[in-house]
Amino acid sequence: MTAELTAVALALALIGLIVFWSLKTGSPPTPTSPSVRRTMMALLPERLPGHHNGSIVELGSGWGGVAFALAKRYPLHPVIGYELSIIPWAVSRARLLVQPQANLNFRKTDFMRANLTESALVICYLMPETMVPLADRLERGLPNGALVLCNTFALPNWRALDQVNAPDMYSSPVYLYEKNSP
Repeated sequence: MTAELTAVALALALIGLIVFWSLKTGSPPTPTSPSVRRTMMALLPERLPGHHNGSIVELGSGWGGVAFALAKRYPLHPVIGYELSIIPWAVSRARLLVQPQANLNFRKTDFMRANLTESALVICYLMPETMVPLADRLERGLPNGALVLCNTFALPNWRALDQVNAPDMYSSPVYLYEKNSP
């Protein structure tokens, strides 16, 4: 097999894995654009509520861009990115080897099973059909006062503290919530 055919076969295999995991999880690994990422960061407070070192969790961390930005912005907080799709997870892990962040970790784990009881902030950019079970999961698993930041899709039955549209071509909405006691 020539080098060109090997490269094509490898590329097709990687694309196939991404498509497989997108179908399995119901969400493609879509990166957050720089303008939406800046809008998200602008909505976040300088200091996070709750524990001084409460964790920051990205549910479906994809290629790792938001998680890296959060780790840099909040160096005293552990940042955990959960991703099931193997290619984006591997890319995030490889990037972490090249650009070490002591407070950042990526886990190839289903975020619906993650322990969120010590979380100060949860971030997500997930499909609308995932937001319904996620809203219930966050209501049960997050401590009171924890913040939730959602890119594009709102949490059903949660009242946003703030909502801003990013200056991108879609005017992507970004929602900031706070978990309160029932």
